[in-house]
Amino acid sequence: MMLRPTVRVSLIATCLLVSTIVRAADMDALKDTTPAERAKAQTAMMTMKIGLTDAEVAKVGPINLKYAEKMDPIIKGSDLPVMKMRAARSLEGQKEGELKAVLTPDQFQQFLAMKEDMLEKLADAVKEQRAKGGQ
Repeated sequence: MMLRPTVRVSLIATCLLVSTIVRAADMDALKDTTPAERAKAQTAMMTMKIGLTDAEVAKVGPINLKYAEKMDPIIKGSDLPVMKMRAARSLEGQKEGELKAVLTPDQFQQFLAMKEDMLEKLADAVKEQRAKGGQ
C-alpha cells in the first residue's frame, strides 16, 4: 500500500518519536525509509509542534540525522523485537540528552509531551485497526 507523502511523513515522524515504546515489529514500516527522510520528518514535526527557530532547526536537524543513522541498522536488522527495543531505548536516551542541551526547558517539556500525545494516538489507532480487522 502506497501512502500519500504527507501521510507517510507523519507516520514516519510519529513512529520515530515513539519508537522506544512502539513494538519493534512496528519498526518494519520504517524499513523503506532513509535516515535522511526520517530525520527530516522528525525535524519538521518538531518545528511545527514545539516552534523551533531557524537557529534551533540548524542544531536539531543534525541531531535527528545522527540518531536516524544510528537507528538504521536497528530498524533494518534481523534482531529479535526485544533486542531492537533495547537498542532503540538506549539511543533515544542519548538523543534526548543532546536535545535537552539544545532546546529551552519549555521546548524540551513540550517535546516530551508531544511524544506522549503521539504515543496515545498511535495506541488508539492500533486498537481501532485491530478491532476493525479482528486481529
